[in-house]
Amino acid sequence: MTIRFIAVSYAVLAFFSLSVTAQEHLVHTPWQLDGAQDRIEKIRKGTVQLAFVLDGKPLEDKAHVNLELISHAFSFGVSMTQASSLSNTAQVIYQNRVKELFNFVTLGFYWAARDEKNDLTGYKRMMRQKVDWAVANDIKIKGHPLLWHESLPQWVIDHQDSVALEKIIFKRIQDLLLDYPEIQYWDVYNEAIAPFKNHVTPSGVTRWITHKGGIYLAMIALYDFANKTAPNKTYTNNHYEPTDPEFLKLNEYFIEQNVGYQAIGMQAHMQTHDKVFDEQELWDLVSTFTPLGKDIQFTEVTVTSSKLFNNWKDHGAFLEDRNAARKTGKKMNLPSIKQKEIFQAAYIKDFYTLLFSHPSVSSITMWNLTDKNAWRGHAAGILDEDMQPKKAFFTLKKLIKNTWSTKLKTEFNPSEELTFSGFYGKYKGTVSIGDKTYKVDFLHAKGNTEPVVLDLSGQ
Repeated sequence: MTIRFIAVSYAVLAFFSLSVTAQEHLVHTPWQLDGAQDRIEKIRKGTVQLAFVLDGKPLEDKAHVNLELISHAFSFGVSMTQASSLSNTAQVIYQNRVKELFNFVTLGFYWAARDEKNDLTGYKRMMRQKVDWAVANDIKIKGHPLLWHESLPQWVIDHQDSVALEKIIFKRIQDLLLDYPEIQYWDVYNEAIAPFKNHVTPSGVTRWITHKGGIYLAMIALYDFANKTAPNKTYTNNHYEPTDPEFLKLNEYFIEQNVGYQAIGMQAHMQTHDKVFDEQELWDLVSTFTPLGKDIQFTEVTVTSSKLFNNWKDHGAFLEDRNAARKTGKKMNLPSIKQKEIFQAAYIKDFYTLLFSHPSVSSITMWNLTDKNAWRGHAAGILDEDMQPKKAFFTLKKLIKNTWSTKLKTEFNPSEELTFSGFYGKYKGTVSIGDKTYKVDFLHAKGNTEPVVLDLSGQ
C-alpha cells in the first residue's frame, strides 16, 4: 500500500461514507508505514548548534557533554478526567505514570461539575492543585471544554431565556480563561456540529445556539469572545466524528470567516469494529484537513483491550444496560482480554507512528490511562484495573522515550560550536571541564537557525 497525500475537495469526502468491513480485531496486522521513518526524521528532528560561554568568554579547555531530550515539542498527552474518581493511593500511582510517559494533559472543566450555583471552593481548590501539579512537572495543559451541550447542570438544561444565558455563558468562559492563565490550550465548543443531532437532549445551550442564528454564528460569537478575553491561546475546534462531512464544512467556514482558532481536534474512540481506523483511512482523514493550514490534534483516543461491539447500535444497548446496572450499585465493566492486550499494544505502536510522521499532527491524547473507572466501562487504559502497566504502556514508553529520543554523550573542542541532530524539544544535561561539572538546559525549536548560547557562569 502506498500512502497518498490528498487535497481538500468534496470528491474526497466519498471515502467518509465508505462502509468498513467488520473485523474481529484480535490480531493486529502490522501497517506498512511507507516512508514514516523518513518523514519523522525530516519533520520531528533538526540540527542545533550549541555555543558555551563561561564568565563572558568562550571555553578554552576540552569539555565533555552529556545531553538528553526530556520533553518533546510534540504533545504526547493523556486526559486526567478520570483521575478524580480514583482513591488517593491510586491517584499517586496515576500521577507518577503520567509524569513517566506524557508531556501534555487534558483537564476537565465540565459545567455540571463546575456549577456556579453550588459552592465552588472545593472544586476550585482541586483544579488549582491539578494545574499547579502539571506546571511543577513541566507538563502542558489543555482545558476541556469552555462550552458543551452535554454534562450540564439541570438549571442550564431548563433555562429558557437565551439573552440571560448568554451573559452566564460568557461569564463562565471569562472565569475559566482568566482563573487559569497557565492553561495554553482550550477546546472552545466541544463537538460543535452535534447540538441538534437526535441523541442530544435540548437544553438552554442548544436554545442559545438557535437564538444566535445557528451553529455557525454561535461558534463565531464564542471564538470572538474567547480571543478578546485571552488572546494568544491555542483554541481547538474538536469533534467526536471527524469523518462527518459537516465537520470539514464547519472548518472551511471558520477559515473563510477568519475565525481565531489554531487547531482542528479529532476524536478516535475505537470501541466498535466499524470505528477502528485502518492505515489508509487514518492517513486520508488527516490529509483531507491538511490544506486548511491548522494544527491537527488527536484529542481523545481510545484503543481498548476489551470486547469490541459491531456498531453503535450494539454498543448503545450495552451502555443502556450498564447505566441501569450502575443505578443499582452494580458494576458492568468489560474485562481486559490478554489476546486483545497484545492487539492494543501493536495497534497503538502503528497508530502513533503514522500520526507522528504526519506534518500536520501536533498532539495525540489518550483518553483513559487506566482501566479502573474507564469511560463507558471499556478496558481502554494502558494500566489495568490494579494500576499496573499493560503491554501497551511499555510499547508506548519505548517509542516516546527511546525510539523517538535523543541522547548525546561526547567530548568536544569548546573553541568550536557543538552541532548535532536531535528531536525538537527541551533538553537537559551536564558539561564537564576538568573536575568541574555544569548543569545546562535549552530548547531545541524548529525553525531556529541561530546558535543556542549556554552560559555556564554562576554555577
